[in-house]
Amino acid sequence: MSKSVSIVKVVSYSVAFAVVGYLLVSFVGFGVKDSGAAGIATGLLVGVLAAAFLFADVKMPEANKPAPRKNNADANRVMSIFIGNLAYKVRGRQLAALFEPYGEIQSLRIVKDRETGKAKGFGFIEMSERDALKAIAELDNSEFFGRNLKVSEANSQKVD
Repeated sequence: MSKSVSIVKVVSYSVAFAVVGYLLVSFVGFGVKDSGAAGIATGLLVGVLAAAFLFADVKMPEANKPAPRKNNADANRVMSIFIGNLAYKVRGRQLAALFEPYGEIQSLRIVKDRETGKAKGFGFIEMSERDALKAIAELDNSEFFGRNLKVSEANSQKVD
């Protein structure tokens, strides 16, 4: 559920559906012996599910709707970001959680020593250029796991 939705709103929806369920099952019956309790139970269940659906942060895919066009051609270009001075205990999911608020991560790699398998203290993330520039501006020299990160555009690999 969204953080801005209060529990009172969810409970209100649940109670409203419980009353509707009680009235529906009480008057129609559906062959249920104790229709009042069945109506309340059914209504509460439907109310909780409806409240969860109405207030969920999940974005439902819209069928037959084309993706919005972006005016900025650079929004589709991928930029590689270098992250240096990483704490050795940082894992990929933790680093991803740090960068996800700035946009979709295309790839993430923490560089490890080939022989020992231990992290070397730096890594790379690929994001759209627009998102990458926002992340670099915000996260360069910020503290993460007790260390000041060095975040910049990665140098392109040199091909001999």
